[in-house]
Amino acid sequence: MTDMLVRTPGLAIALARTVGPHPAALMRGHGAVVVGDTIPQAVARRIYMELNARLQQQAIALGSVTYLDPEEARLGVATQAGSSRSWALWKEKALGRRHARPLA
Repeated sequence: MTDMLVRTPGLAIALARTVGPHPAALMRGHGAVVVGDTIPQAVARRIYMELNARLQQQAIALGSVTYLDPEEARLGVATQAGSSRSWALWKEKALGRRHARPLA
């Protein structure tokens, strides 16, 4: 049993192994961990992971879902460019200079 927090080096190592080369991992009862090569990339992944999860949940409720095949997913990731406009907006919101709008 655990309190679901990463409190020890052993738990941190286990989490790092789970994430490995992947951009994110779900943590049972505790949300997710998201990584990136840069802070803007990690922030974008976090924002879009939550948005996509909500959209996927809504799509499943509506019926059959056709997911991307592995090659489509690979190409999508390869063409994602860090949007400086998005990063600028997220920074402004975090600093309280803009009113945040809900993701969905």
